[in-house]
Amino acid sequence: MDKNFLITILAEAIEQSKGDPGRNEYLLKRINENKEIFNSDKLYLERISGLKIPDKTDNKRQQILEEDKSVFPILDLVKCATCNKEIKMDEKSARHRNFWYHETCYKTISEKKHKQEKIKIEKGQKNINLKTTTQKLEEKSDKIISEIPKVEPVEIQKVSKAGFFEIKSNKQKKQTKETSKDETKQVGPKIKRDPIIALIAGTIFVFIFIGPFYFLSGFSAGAMILGGALVAYQMWDAKRWSKSDFRSRKHAPGIFSVLLLVLPFAFGGLLAFEGYSVWESAYRSMILWGFTITFWSVMLMIPLALYSKNKEDHMKLPHKFPLITVLIPAYNEEKVIAKTIESTLEIDYPKKEIIVIDDGSKDNTLLIAKQYEKKGIKVLHKENGGKASALNYGTSFARGEFLAILDADTIAGRSSLKESIKVFEDDSNVGGVAGNIKIRNKVNWITWCQALEYIVGLQITRRAFDMFGAITIVPGALGLFKTSVLKEAGMYDKATLVEDFDATVKVLKSGRTVRGTAKSLAYTEAPESLTGFIRQRKRWYRGNLQVLFRHKDALFNPRFGFLQKIAYPYMVITMLILPITGFIMLASVILAIIEGDLLFVAGSMAFFIILQYLMTSLAVRMDGDDPKIIFFAIFSIFGFKQLQDGLLLQQMFGQLFKRKAKWTSVERVGFNE
Repeated sequence: MDKNFLITILAEAIEQSKGDPGRNEYLLKRINENKEIFNSDKLYLERISGLKIPDKTDNKRQQILEEDKSVFPILDLVKCATCNKEIKMDEKSARHRNFWYHETCYKTISEKKHKQEKIKIEKGQKNINLKTTTQKLEEKSDKIISEIPKVEPVEIQKVSKAGFFEIKSNKQKKQTKETSKDETKQVGPKIKRDPIIALIAGTIFVFIFIGPFYFLSGFSAGAMILGGALVAYQMWDAKRWSKSDFRSRKHAPGIFSVLLLVLPFAFGGLLAFEGYSVWESAYRSMILWGFTITFWSVMLMIPLALYSKNKEDHMKLPHKFPLITVLIPAYNEEKVIAKTIESTLEIDYPKKEIIVIDDGSKDNTLLIAKQYEKKGIKVLHKENGGKASALNYGTSFARGEFLAILDADTIAGRSSLKESIKVFEDDSNVGGVAGNIKIRNKVNWITWCQALEYIVGLQITRRAFDMFGAITIVPGALGLFKTSVLKEAGMYDKATLVEDFDATVKVLKSGRTVRGTAKSLAYTEAPESLTGFIRQRKRWYRGNLQVLFRHKDALFNPRFGFLQKIAYPYMVITMLILPITGFIMLASVILAIIEGDLLFVAGSMAFFIILQYLMTSLAVRMDGDDPKIIFFAIFSIFGFKQLQDGLLLQQMFGQLFKRKAKWTSVERVGFNE
């Protein structure tokens, strides 16, 4: 890859505000240091520039680059902007304002342009003369007005609809200027509504309403009415709950918790019974049961996710920038720690302190981190005790009003801290804010599937819970907590394998809300091998189940707010029930194929696949990620889905039989390919 070509692409991207500013700055610095970039970074540059980045073996493109390294290369023969004929490789050409010309064509138009520029200059000079004369007249008029005693000078600003002049004094003018400045600070950015998002969402609802009639029309109509009623109940109950204090009724599951947990399966059971009585087929009944659960999740999540995105897009800019302490725990991270520290130093935030906690590393992590002390980084060292103990140790040295947690393999976006502070300022009851974690090393199907999992989970499920302030995980890769809230909740705990999940639930139980923002970006490494993925997910799933059982009182205690009413019941469904039903549905499909009921199976699978692709398209569009990732949606139904469910069931049995849980780490790929 040509260095000058990549620098030119990034320079224009930065100038035209294309892509993510933090990632652009990071890549520009990396290229200037003559270091290789990931294939995912190459795809990112191609997407923001619209150009194909040549490889080292591409002799034709390399030759073009050597001829003109100051501009974007022309990968194919381009046409002259004047005569519209192709410019051959051996012809003399000229380039002006991103357009190419034959040398002869450019000479003919250059004379016209010079004449036009002279006319513009002459007109501009006249305008300057007019401005100077008007300024002199205004100065004289101001002197005359200032000599008039006890009369406040006024300014005629505009003509009203009634035909009268609107007159404002200088004091009023100053006041309006000051208030207008304040208003510009408070009002959020103007956001254009994306018609494609509305189109995809509308298509999903049309499809979900029409699709059920392929199975049982009468029962499907009842499901749609009940689903709409539950969404309306959510909206009404959210407003009522947000205006009231913690309730003191007896400990029992909330109304919505009961509906969310019981009704889908009661309804699915009735649907299965009717299906069996009509078709005398058990596998058809089970497929319809799976359809019912899918219908619930779509009806509940999509409207809330759209509402959350609209709310985030119109969020006001922050007024203040309190001190933020960035904690970076590290254990044997010599491959990645330097780049993580460098990216953290480049975060655009006026008041931040950065603390690196070396948790007894056996490699050169501590020595590498120590090199950045001269740049203001505080480096701490302790004996190995785990990530939770490292974070607690770092917090004892933190001076910031807020704590930002950053994994040692994470590149935080340039505006990540500002975007998170916007959420804290928007709601004083917020105790934590979850960032938007994106996979940066999309190199094979397992990493692409993980990237898609992150996008759909964040843009659909997490956005829905963001509306209630009941996001259950502030990720360790990038998340912010209010320092006082985290300390009051009990800090991080070594009792589980997922300290970030456990700490977030404790913050929710303390009465605070936890929100998220998709604009606070961070790029992290994902396991590139199947073995690495299995090791990571075993720890995650076992830790998630540990948290679920540890905080089981959240299902019954009404003082825990939306954690009790919505978030915890949903966790029970996704962690315990859906993995089991997933394999039951798979077995039902196999049984149906064996018995020759191919038409019904094909129709059912087509419904699930189309719906999955529609929801994936909506999530990717909302996130703004590479549309190519949509093609991997099929693995969310076949392959990747069964791998996840199988690992979750394995860890479920391990938790039930109280098998010893172990901390497993994934080998770092590093920032070099």
